[in-house]
Amino acid sequence: MRAVLSVLFVLALSACGGPVGPISGSALSGAVEPAPADWSFIEDVEQVQLETNPAAPHSVNTWIGTNAGALYVPTSMIRGPKLPTEREWVRNVEADERVRLRIDDAIYELRAVRVIDDTEAATARAALEKKYALDASDMDPEREIWLFRLTPR
Repeated sequence: MRAVLSVLFVLALSACGGPVGPISGSALSGAVEPAPADWSFIEDVEQVQLETNPAAPHSVNTWIGTNAGALYVPTSMIRGPKLPTEREWVRNVEADERVRLRIDDAIYELRAVRVIDDTEAATARAALEKKYALDASDMDPEREIWLFRLTPR
């Protein structure tokens, strides 16, 4: 009986396409919208879905934040693998920066560019830590965190 329920659960997950909790998904569904000029509404959004690898879509739930008008997604700040490259979505973005972001039922076609400037990374990370009420005790000092700036294609 457990095996049957497990198979049904996996089939249900694959039918919905997008990620469910920590389980990644495939292509996201929704209406494609133009990227807004003002992303400030994102501060009220706790979680979004990010789709990578257009050839074989892979989607994940993730956090999102803004800083100085720019939009950012982090690699895991508190859970999961300590190295960003151990995550499939990060490897996908390194190979192809085209992503799709779903907020509610809207899909935005964007580019994910890794932030390598230390000042930009520090201020964007501080904004995310503030938004998600994280403090030093929440984070493992051995965890490497990358940030990606999302920009229109």
